[in-house]
Amino acid sequence: MRALYWFREDLRLLDNPALTAMAEQAEEAAFLFVLPATNRWSRGEERMGVHRRRFMLESLVALDRSLQERGHRLLVVEGDPVEQVLKVADQLDCAAVYSQQCHTSEEVAAAAAVRLHVPHHSYEGATLVHPQDLPFSVELLPDVFSRFRKKIEKHGLDIRNELPVPSLPSSPEIVANLPDTWSIARMEAPERLAGLPASTMQFTGGAQAGWARLEHYFWQTRALSEYKKTRNGMMGWDYSSKFSPWLAWGCVSPRSIYYAIRRYETDEGSNESTYWLIFELLWRDYFRFIAMQHGDRIFAANGLKEAPRNPISHHPLQWKAWCSGTTRSAFVNANMHELRLTGFMSNRGRQNVASYAVHDMGLDWRACAAWFEHWLIDFDPCSNTGNWLYVAGIGNDPRPQRKFDVEWQASRYDETGAFTAHWNRQGEIFPCNPESIPV
Repeated sequence: MRALYWFREDLRLLDNPALTAMAEQAEEAAFLFVLPATNRWSRGEERMGVHRRRFMLESLVALDRSLQERGHRLLVVEGDPVEQVLKVADQLDCAAVYSQQCHTSEEVAAAAAVRLHVPHHSYEGATLVHPQDLPFSVELLPDVFSRFRKKIEKHGLDIRNELPVPSLPSSPEIVANLPDTWSIARMEAPERLAGLPASTMQFTGGAQAGWARLEHYFWQTRALSEYKKTRNGMMGWDYSSKFSPWLAWGCVSPRSIYYAIRRYETDEGSNESTYWLIFELLWRDYFRFIAMQHGDRIFAANGLKEAPRNPISHHPLQWKAWCSGTTRSAFVNANMHELRLTGFMSNRGRQNVASYAVHDMGLDWRACAAWFEHWLIDFDPCSNTGNWLYVAGIGNDPRPQRKFDVEWQASRYDETGAFTAHWNRQGEIFPCNPESIPV
């Protein structure tokens, strides 16, 4: 059997259940990634901004390199995912398509459409805890994270073994003769913004870069042992793990990180910090299970509640001020400049700018979440949406209101004002034109 492997949110070979299944069942295999030819919001702007696109292309180059070492190449085409998968499967005479299972509506619909025309086998590979190993069904998922975590831990953290890189089937001869228009090498990644300070965090896509980051954070600096104490930092590389971009693109699996933590604990000892990184991986799982449980409801104006908790005015001037980092809060502005100029924002920053947008400015959380989707290199539809619902009070937060006092937050987490001063200065050097922001 000749199979087509469709890479989606799993740009890796290690610990890839769908890839392992295909390798066990196919005699020949080809490997595909589909770049959407046009991917715009109705109001005009690209859904994927320059930072995330660069990280994605770097990850694809690294994946192609790993495949070439095993006698394959990554085929990269542009267009509608369903049309392109079916077209390539037909051209290469593939009897089946394999992919990792996705859990949000657009991706689920694409997989279902492919399945109408060719056998399509999808496998879970995005979560730490496999959905089938939960001590309850996804339909009965607790509506508060703490209850979810306690049930998981009481049951015992049942994590499936990390899968090795499989021995891949041979490559069809036709693949070697395909034109360069099918190659990732023809794609040019957007250049990094010139002029930012050398200390600015710059993320490189790909599994190798992700593992290098883990090696640095765990064994070179031993920073994991202090994670619980430092995770709310604002500046620098090592106050937190920074694994989120590689997790979002599937360059490194959550199971791989989990077993690396366990190896670290064997070497360096376990403590509250090593536990807390696993705790954060469970939060990531929880948001994905919420998406599986509620489907498109997570994108509704009222989220998971019967009615909105906050009045929404979404005034155009307020909206543009938030996006461009020209609000009345210097702390919020600094975080928004960092996001726009680098594609990254700390967890503490995200909570504050989200609270300020929803509770102080009356902005529509859905538009704000879309702004994050455009800029964040670690955008994940489940985590991004789940966090916005949480802060907006229409998600899985047991508290009726989670409004942050951003000035108090600034004084606590940016005590010297170094972060705020640094990024507002960069915002002045690289200003955002409010007129370029779609209303």
